[in-house]
Amino acid sequence: MNTRPLLLLLVGLAGPTLRPMVAATPTPEYTRLKFGSISLYTENDKYFAGTDQHYTNGFKLSFLSTPIANFTDDPVPRPVQQLARTLRRLLPDDQQYKLGLSLGQNIYTPEDTTTATPQPDDRPYAGWLYAGIAFQVYQPARFFATGARAVSQLDVVELTVGVVGPSALGEQVQNEIHRLIDSQLARGWGNQIHDEPGLNLVYERKYRFTTARSRSGWGADFIPHIGASLGNVFTYANVGGEVRAGFRLPTDFGTNLIRPSGDSSAVVRPRFSTFFFASADARAVARDITLDGNTWRDSASIDKKHFVSDLTAGLAVGTTHWQFTYAQAVRTREFEGQKKNSVFGSVSISYYY
Repeated sequence: MNTRPLLLLLVGLAGPTLRPMVAATPTPEYTRLKFGSISLYTENDKYFAGTDQHYTNGFKLSFLSTPIANFTDDPVPRPVQQLARTLRRLLPDDQQYKLGLSLGQNIYTPEDTTTATPQPDDRPYAGWLYAGIAFQVYQPARFFATGARAVSQLDVVELTVGVVGPSALGEQVQNEIHRLIDSQLARGWGNQIHDEPGLNLVYERKYRFTTARSRSGWGADFIPHIGASLGNVFTYANVGGEVRAGFRLPTDFGTNLIRPSGDSSAVVRPRFSTFFFASADARAVARDITLDGNTWRDSASIDKKHFVSDLTAGLAVGTTHWQFTYAQAVRTREFEGQKKNSVFGSVSISYYY
């Protein structure tokens, strides 16, 4: 895909105040990370929305390393050191490479969860339990032949494997939480889509444009992205971006909802940072197993909409080793007959070390 026309358009929109940043260098206000980050995400439509329907709950635990080159010295175990040295010899020196691992679950239900009767005019019950492995390539600031300048670029390839259906444990997780909060149990899980193994390959590219003082004081970032997913669970093409503004913005690639390729972290962290952000992601959807139903056998299903968008806004507060993020999201209607957009909250806590 030739991304130069898109890049030139984004640069034009971003304006002349945006300039390239060199690779982050520790200062008294910043600390260099040695190993990476661990992030915990939770999303639920009860967070400041008070509903219990459609995409009703999501959970994700992820680990993202610092650049592989950091793992060639003690106290890293020797087998890891050997692997890192081998990779360093094979990969270009002007790029940074990171590895990520994740484990997560998404739960989907119809609007009425009080009945055990099948509801063919609403979305099926479905759970998606998965594990992922990601490979990230970071390119620092570089110039294009046209004179357009990209502050930095991140390419992410992620493979997710898992299962949908009863083995995804959607019924057990949802109803156990309902028991804990003394809420009515969902009675229709007997109608969920059947067990099916899932495999998805995701690619996404992000650029980051930044104002002059965004790392040392007050400033702003613009982070556009474009990508695609291919598999029997989700197949789509997506495009979007994030704008964030605040104090000492971290040198990562923005905040994200629970989705493949969403994780990013910086090589260095500020002592303190805080910022507001707003983002959008638009998807052209060819397949969504949670709406289309099983691939090779009959199951509950409903006609999906082929164009879906997420609109998100929130606040993040961080220190050298921690970051707390809250976002409120609106997802446009995903299937024919859906009465209104979905609204849910997203909370994430990251530890950097």
